[in-house]
Amino acid sequence: MYLSKLGHIGVLLRFRHILPLVVLCLPLRLSAQSPVESDSAEPRAGSGSLAPPLVHSVELQRRDIFDPEESTWYARVANALHIQTRAEIIRRELLFHPGETYDSALVAESERNLRGLGVFRRVQIDSVRTDSGLVMRVVTKDGWSTKADWRFRSAGGDVEFTIGLVEDNLLGTASSAAVRYQKTPDRSTVALGFRQSRLFAGRVGLSAQYQNRSDGQVTALALEQPFFSLTSRAAFRLEGERSDERILRFFNGEDEASDSLSRRYTLVRGTAAWALRGSSRGFLRLGALAQVRRDDFLPRTTTGEFPRTVTAAVGPYLVWNRADFLVTQGVSGFAREEDVDLGTTVRAGAMFAPKAFGYDRDGIAPLVTARIGTRIPGGFGFLEGLAGGLFNSAGLDSGSVQLAATAVLKTRPGHVAVAHVEGGWLEDPLPGAEFDLGLGTGPRAFRSHAFTGDRMVFATAEYRVTVTEDFLGLVGLGVAGFVDHGGAWYAGLPRRLGWDAGVGLRLGASRASDTEALRFDLARRFGNDAQESGWVITVGKGFVFSPVGKRVL
Repeated sequence: MYLSKLGHIGVLLRFRHILPLVVLCLPLRLSAQSPVESDSAEPRAGSGSLAPPLVHSVELQRRDIFDPEESTWYARVANALHIQTRAEIIRRELLFHPGETYDSALVAESERNLRGLGVFRRVQIDSVRTDSGLVMRVVTKDGWSTKADWRFRSAGGDVEFTIGLVEDNLLGTASSAAVRYQKTPDRSTVALGFRQSRLFAGRVGLSAQYQNRSDGQVTALALEQPFFSLTSRAAFRLEGERSDERILRFFNGEDEASDSLSRRYTLVRGTAAWALRGSSRGFLRLGALAQVRRDDFLPRTTTGEFPRTVTAAVGPYLVWNRADFLVTQGVSGFAREEDVDLGTTVRAGAMFAPKAFGYDRDGIAPLVTARIGTRIPGGFGFLEGLAGGLFNSAGLDSGSVQLAATAVLKTRPGHVAVAHVEGGWLEDPLPGAEFDLGLGTGPRAFRSHAFTGDRMVFATAEYRVTVTEDFLGLVGLGVAGFVDHGGAWYAGLPRRLGWDAGVGLRLGASRASDTEALRFDLARRFGNDAQESGWVITVGKGFVFSPVGKRVL
């Protein structure tokens, strides 16, 4: 994550930060699985004399959380309480229609679109030859979309927990609504959220977030029409965020902040992009981004008037993609289909920040990002990176470089090994944008803010064994062993690092709509200069790392 005096740039960016200069990224992968498990409707290579058939009709088969043959009492209760996904929600994600030529790439992409809604436990599209012609049979099995969100972390006297209720398929419309209460050593927060990807005219989505914190408020709103497929012609996003919050700064492993600031932040940003070329093999897109931003800080010990600094920036970008996708299972969760992007994506652009737009000097923030995927024996992996900065007549004003690599191996059925390593460098980050590891972020056994600074390294490895994929038709269960090592420090000071290791349980609801498993970890912390050795219990979701540029520090 990168914050500069320019702000957060990039179409993939959300609120607050600027994804700057050069990003390298390379996902690798696991075991392949065909997206269409039926008779092929396309002619084989070498049979060019046969024209691809036309789609005669599209048949939907919508299934509930439990299939009809599963007649247990809890299956009947769950199906009765659940509102099934509406047919029109499914149809609008399909990229093939009656009267069109059959295209297996569009079928596979339609499956990915449906899985991407996050409301189904299974999606399958088959082609069936009938006397009337080719029938596309779309089978969707709903997942249980109403769930409690609860997480707990404790380390060295610090306790952090989250309690929430999330509905990912509100009234069968693939809308997400959530309410959460989070308590950390720094603050308590009540958060509300809503998201519908096609709320207006079936094409424009809305997302909204509101956080009422014990020390401030954050509000965010976005309207977006994304690229719905590899061949989509245009997309746009208009977003805004406003916050009035307290920023706490921790140094050298201290457990109480030695610096506290008040922050007032407002951002309005618009992006638009057009496809210069698009096909099932990839695309070339041209985009433009413009933003207006206010970001002011005032020491909380100061009683003077709050400053008001408004800046603006604008710039183009270009995105090139070579598509390659894989469907696999058993990585994030249990026995659920997971889409892996093995393609290559390169993005290059620049934001112009002239003095006339409120900056001290004329400046430019170049941006390059890339993502490359490839298979490795027995699994997959990826290399990521981001780098960027704001340059002006005085040189580099602020910047960031982050690199990460991840490998996933399936050594045998039911066994998964995951290794991840990353490092980062920041130049003159804004207050609160420094690397901040601890209490489940990075080395999971260390307390909150155990590692802060403008330099960071982190490595983790986990080996998981699946005990059962679908116990009682409800839950997958696994056991895992892990080790973490890493930390953060400020330039010119000694490196501050820490080790931990432990074991844990992995639980994944086999009928839920999401794929990420819950983590129940018992970790042993090996002491360093800031903390003694000790045991820690953490409850979280998914892995302890996330893609570069999307992690929340």
